Amino acid sequence: MRNPLNLLSDRELQIMLMVTRGIPVGEIAKQLNLNTKTINSYRYRMFSKLKVRSDVELTHIAITNGLIQTESFYYSA
Repeated sequence: MRNPLNLLSDRELQIMLMVTRGIPVGEIAKQLNLNTKTINSYRYRMFSKLKVRSDVELTHIAITNGLIQTESFYYSA
C-alpha cells in the first residue's frame, strides 16, 4: 500500500507535524510568518488529499505512516 503522505508538499508536511504536536493555528502562522487563513488553507488541502475531516484523523495518519513515533508523541512535552 502506498504512503498517503507522499501526496503532501514539504510545506504541508511541515504544518502537519506542527498540528499533530498540538500547536495552535495562530502559533503556527506566527512561527512560519504566514496568515492564519493560509495555515487553515493548508490544513483543509491536507484534509482533502488524505480524505480526513479533523486534526485527530490527521494525527492518526501521521502515526500510522511513521511520520511521528507514538513514544515521542506522548513524551515530547
